[in-house]
Parts: sequence; C-alpha cells; structure tokens
Amino acid sequence: MADMDFINITKENLPKEHLCCIIRTKKPHEGIEAKKRWLSERLEEGHVFRKLSDKKAVVFIEYAPVETAWVPIEGKNFYYIYCLWVTGEYKGKGYGKALLEYCIDDAKDKGLCGVCLLGSKKQKAWLTDTEFAKRQGFITADTTENGYELLALSFDGNLPRF
Repeated sequence: MADMDFINITKENLPKEHLCCIIRTKKPHEGIEAKKRWLSERLEEGHVFRKLSDKKAVVFIEYAPVETAWVPIEGKNFYYIYCLWVTGEYKGKGYGKALLEYCIDDAKDKGLCGVCLLGSKKQKAWLTDTEFAKRQGFITADTTENGYELLALSFDGNLPRF
C-alpha cells in the first residue's frame, strides 16, 4: 500500500494548501477563495479538513460537529461528514478507509455519540458511496421521501434525524 501522508488544514496552512475540491486550477479562482474564507471561519467551530499531502491528489475528508454543520440534521454529539473523496489512481488502496477511521477515532477521542453522513438510495456522484459506508458499519438512521438517507455509525445507540 502506498504511503499515507495526510495533513489537516489549519488556519496557519490554509492559505498555501490546495483544497482538492472540484475546482482544479492553479490560478486564483473566486470559488476557491470563497471556500477558504468559509473554511477559515468553520475551523474555529471544530470543522476538520484532512487530505493527502500530495497536491495533485483528490483524497480528503471534511467533517464537523453536527451542531455547527450546515445541514438540516437534528442530533447532538455526532460528527457530520460533508465529503469523503478518493479519486483516480488513489481509489482502492485504503485511503478512504484510513480517512474514515481517522474521523471515527477523532469522534471517540472527543466522547461523541458517533458519526453520520448523507447518502442516497440511488448513488449520486457528489455523495459518499452509501455501500462503502455500510460496509464500515453505518446504518440508515433516517430517510426522506425523495430517496436521501442519513447514515450513522453510533457508539451508544443514539441516532441523528433529518
């Protein structure tokens, strides 16, 4: 397996780090700058952006306490995973599992109830793979009429809801 050299984005390294989002350009871009401003404010709320240090890789996880996450989810003491992406040559090499395990360990270390994420009965490209999450122990905690699923890995039996 390849060396997994991850870094967490901090206020100090944010200005020079590539955020490995969908916008891929070396030139200044309004969307990237807006994301960096937003992320800078969210880091103070406990938001975590962890990525592979390789600047070309799109290998990252982004999560936050559900209480401060920008999502319509009710719950306490859960982390909400915004994004978990592994693309290209990095797929199938354990990066996604390593990133998810980091988030789970972080939640346990902080005494949280668990970790949750948004999925869909019909896989959507911009959502974490539901089947991957279920293989890691996540269950469906809640659903919407239009096919979205709130998946959760609970450490104590509590579950978040939409």
